[in-house]
Amino acid sequence: MKFLTKGRGFGISRLSRVLKMWWRIPWIDYDFAREFAKINSMPENESNPVNRRAFLRSGAAVGAAVTLSASSYANVLGANERLGIAFIGAGARAQAHVHLILKFQKEGQNLQPVAVCDVWDGHEDEFIQEFPVGNFTKRTYSQGLYPTARKLGLNPNDTQRVTKDYQRILDLKEVDVVCIATPDHWHAAITLDAIQAGKDVYVERPLARTSAEAKSIVERAGNAGRVVTVGVQGVTDPSCQLAREAIQAGRIGPLVQASFAINRSDPRGMWRFYRVIPTMTAKTIDWPNWLGSGKSIEGKPIGPELQARPFDRTTFAQWRCDATFSGGPLTEWLYPTTVRFLAATGLQTPRRVMALGGLYQERDGRSIPDMVTITADYDEGCQLILTSTTLSNYPAEEVIRGRAGTLKFIKGGVQFFANESSLPARLEKSAAPQEVLVGNAPTNETQALWLDFLNKVRTRDRQTLCPPELGFSAVVLIEMATQSLHTGRVIVA
Repeated sequence: MKFLTKGRGFGISRLSRVLKMWWRIPWIDYDFAREFAKINSMPENESNPVNRRAFLRSGAAVGAAVTLSASSYANVLGANERLGIAFIGAGARAQAHVHLILKFQKEGQNLQPVAVCDVWDGHEDEFIQEFPVGNFTKRTYSQGLYPTARKLGLNPNDTQRVTKDYQRILDLKEVDVVCIATPDHWHAAITLDAIQAGKDVYVERPLARTSAEAKSIVERAGNAGRVVTVGVQGVTDPSCQLAREAIQAGRIGPLVQASFAINRSDPRGMWRFYRVIPTMTAKTIDWPNWLGSGKSIEGKPIGPELQARPFDRTTFAQWRCDATFSGGPLTEWLYPTTVRFLAATGLQTPRRVMALGGLYQERDGRSIPDMVTITADYDEGCQLILTSTTLSNYPAEEVIRGRAGTLKFIKGGVQFFANESSLPARLEKSAAPQEVLVGNAPTNETQALWLDFLNKVRTRDRQTLCPPELGFSAVVLIEMATQSLHTGRVIVA
């Protein structure tokens, strides 16, 4: 594979200042910063490993410490001023955000839903779901543009605030914050346009599909002084903070190895449980818009052209099964897991990555893997192992191993195991830790992430719980892993 290595003229001194600000992690090795650029094909006879350091140093986290200009200060909202919230994307995940904003509003927070955008007219009904077999449950379905507008108290006939064209929303002066909950391939483009329009952004994970896209977001958000958070709600669990503090204090010594796993399964086929509804038609869905036809980021198209992908309602409803629009378990599960690992350790991007896996059993027309294992080596001497499958839901321990001890992640905290303790060769039963560090885990992690974000919007503090710099570093690893999985090669920095 071949990586682009040309930067944009940002010096390492500026990058160092930025990284000192990034999430206030004092033990970051500032010179370790580097970026994985957009990948092209590498000739088989390529002999030299590709160096990503110059490209990453050129703008991996540029802008986090940028000082607001005088004109920007004029737009800073006070603690008591109303925030106008707009939603771009009104599918299943977006409904959780809609519910929370309405809840905050009812509780007296000074905010107001002011606009919604989705490419589908939408659908409302009640239906009987049989799952598992023999278990019948009455469910309510309400998604898409017009049902969501009604939930938000908006006039469905107001085409400026209830629209299939998100640019109309970005033109509204009353919009302060944009919530982006679209398919993955649209995340970066809408985020960049929202930043350009002077909006703060809550964007669902992943931040972007390529590191080049993510790099642009980091740069533009920093230069514009916009607050951006990535929807990795797991970072709100105290385990990340407690692990970070223990590592910083040297409790487990130098990092050696970390292993995380996300294993789930569904007899219907993972992500095939999303309903395919007859009212999803070429008349009710702006299919070219959904594809991203004609939309690009710095000359790179974000999606296929219409002639290459004619309308298909199954793809629309179950896009997570299509590699054109989703990474499947890599982006749905291993991306947020990577974010948690990076948040806990302060590491950034790996030196080399190898991924193995593929489509083993879920042969239902999907083009994403149902099994994948990633091994990533870091210059600091640490190795990360990530594994995921959609074929089994048997869990695995989440641990970070050091030369002197091990941290095991649990809900709300971490368990500490000293290396000198007597541990069995294999876990016939759970081992007893020497110490348990526990915090107050939020009952609703998405709510906790939103509360942090809204507070940072009001105070103009760009260091959210999941800032774009952190989201960028996770994109780097997942993109490297994806390319390794597709080529069967180790991707080397």
